[in-house]
Order: sequence, then C-alpha cells, then structure tokens
Amino acid sequence: MIVTRHIGIILTCLMAITLATPAVAADKARQEYDKMVEESVREADAYVKEKQEAQQQAEEDAQGQQDAALQQRVQAESDRIKAEMDRVQNRGMSYNFTQGMKDDQLRQLQDQLDRLISDPKAYFGIQ
Repeated sequence: MIVTRHIGIILTCLMAITLATPAVAADKARQEYDKMVEESVREADAYVKEKQEAQQQAEEDAQGQQDAALQQRVQAESDRIKAEMDRVQNRGMSYNFTQGMKDDQLRQLQDQLDRLISDPKAYFGIQ
C-alpha cells in the first residue's frame, strides 16, 4: 500500500509536470506574440507620425508659396496704384478736369490702396 501510494504520488507529480510544460511554452509563445504586436504598433505609430509630419510640412511649404505669391501680387498692385496716383497728381487742370475731380480721384485711389494694404485677400477676392 505504501508503494502504491508512492507510485500514485510520483504519477501525480509527472502529470503535473507534463501539464505545466505546455502552459509554460504557451505562456512564452504568448509573451513573444505580445512583444511582436507591441513592436508592430510602435512601427505603425511611427509611420503614421512620419506621414503626418510630411503632410504638415507640405502644407506649410504650399502656404509659404501662396504667401510669397500674394505678397508679390500686393506689391505689383500697390506700385500700379501709386503710379496712377502720381499720374493724377501731375495732370494739369482744365475745364474738363477740376481740382475737385483731381482730389476725388486721388481719394478713391488712396482708399483702394488702403484696402489693399489692410486686407489683401479680400481685395483680390481670395478665400
């Protein structure tokens, strides 16, 4: 009976070891899988962040080009208005062109120049 008890204990221990071995292997496999998933998530996050930064940089570059083009357009229009103001200022008086007409044209051109300087996008109708 003691021998049977010892054999039973030994068999129970062997069964416990046999059942525990796959659990340890499964646990190790699960840890490796989790590690692989974490690495994949990290790489995906890095990729998304890189793409967002590239898109943001492209938008900033495009905005910079638009701003430069608008600035050139504002400068050209400002020069045109100033040249027109000089032309009106240097125009001689006649019965068809009085001082009041001259002042009115200069005021209109100055208003136009003020609108251009204060809000160039609205002046050119840009959204």
